[in-house]
Amino acid sequence: TVLGAGIAVAGLVAGVGLVAFAENMGERSKARGAVSDSMATRLTGGLMEDTEVDAVGDLSSLTEKLEAALKETGGAKEEELAMSEEDKKRIAEEADDGW
Repeated sequence: TVLGAGIAVAGLVAGVGLVAFAENMGERSKARGAVSDSMATRLTGGLMEDTEVDAVGDLSSLTEKLEAALKETGGAKEEELAMSEEDKKRIAEEADDGW
């Protein structure tokens, strides 16, 4: 029983030590700027069910780059890429899931 209690205390100390170490390394990484805010949000969203991941900024940037590349290569014309107000409204209604 004394041996079991010693093992339990050692396990508890090791667990707290690992948590403190991981937290400290996360703070140091954040201070260095190694992880961007959007990446931190994605990582948090992947690990927690209650966190929403907002990738709209990334999506619009990607869309703009793809449109520019299509225009440069002649793969699409300006008129083909333009979206009418009806299309924008329809897409917004389809994207609204009631939440």
